[in-house]
Amino acid sequence: MSDIFLVRQPVFDRTDSAVGYELRFKPSDDGSDPFARSYMSGSFEFLRSGLPAWVRATRQQLVERIFDIPEPTALVVLIPADVGADEEVIASVTELAKKGVKIVLDEFELPRVPGAPILQLLQQAAMVRIDLRTQDPATLGAIVAALKRLQKKVVADHVLDAKLHKACLELGFDVFQGPHFSRPEPLPAAEIPTSTAAALRLLGLARDPSTPERELERVISADPGITYQLLRIVNSAALGGRGITSIPHALRLVGRDNVIRWLALASATSRAGKRGADDELIRQAVQRARFCEQLAVPRTGLDKGTLFLMGLFSLLDAVFRMPMSEVLERVNLSDDVKQALLDRTGKYADPLVIVESYELGLWEMAGEAAGNIGLDPAQLPVIYADCVQWAAEQMPTSKGAVARAS
Repeated sequence: MSDIFLVRQPVFDRTDSAVGYELRFKPSDDGSDPFARSYMSGSFEFLRSGLPAWVRATRQQLVERIFDIPEPTALVVLIPADVGADEEVIASVTELAKKGVKIVLDEFELPRVPGAPILQLLQQAAMVRIDLRTQDPATLGAIVAALKRLQKKVVADHVLDAKLHKACLELGFDVFQGPHFSRPEPLPAAEIPTSTAAALRLLGLARDPSTPERELERVISADPGITYQLLRIVNSAALGGRGITSIPHALRLVGRDNVIRWLALASATSRAGKRGADDELIRQAVQRARFCEQLAVPRTGLDKGTLFLMGLFSLLDAVFRMPMSEVLERVNLSDDVKQALLDRTGKYADPLVIVESYELGLWEMAGEAAGNIGLDPAQLPVIYADCVQWAAEQMPTSKGAVARAS
């Protein structure tokens, strides 16, 4: 798993609940099959987080029956248009469908010739995915209606913004993917929840070295919600069985830096549970925090804790539906970090470029930025696998609580 370049993207239904993760693999330099290697290493299971993994097939994978390995309910196989529809492909897809694997025809366009081979694949497909970038909006309604008559679910790919998402809902699309779900537009006069605003204020105090610990203890203890949330998080950490019973105890036992880290997680996870898309945004923010933290290589001298906060905050504008500048007004971050978050400039910009490029599957851009900070690009898959697993451990099991911190 450690040398497999891959990213995952959530897939949502009409209620904004996550119904799967698309796993996107970079082809291996040695010709081996990255999907098969991921499955055999065990990483396939934790990457899909209990939901079906959507995997784009190649003709070779279909003919060699690579997708016969996983349990049928664990997999959704995407059939791209360039795979073709010859007899071997049709036979393989038919067999997968018989076993219960869901088939999705990708980049679909209605054939203009009666009896076209693609129609045989369409018979086996449970869903059809349409790339919104390549379709005339005026024809989408007719395409969706035609597929609905064939009792096929329709997937909208590359949903760019809220306006397009709403239009797709009205047209009858069933499943959705795209940038809208990771960068939804800020709402006018959006408000951060009270508990989150308190956590951000406390985070600013905690990061100020001139704030005495007694003052920090007093401010934290004055907010029952934050006190409960913070102690619950800290008590769940691996501390040799020693439970933390008070804020002063927490500060003494685990240190101020860790308290800052947990306050940051508390501020992010306070929105968990609002919508499925919100949960995925928060998960991605926590993944970014861990990813950035792991980029603290000696050559740059960048601070590990600051990188963690930068990664976390890089998506809080989307989480709280407000401009990044307004989010940053509520916490004391360094000018270098603000430059990175607002303009992608300054000495902290390259780590953020690495993370954002990697998440988009822009492997070369991520590798170039890694070289800028003296990091071997071959380490990026290792770091990504770690951050996905770590974020899964941090996500709340119930609203406002983090499962485990380490």
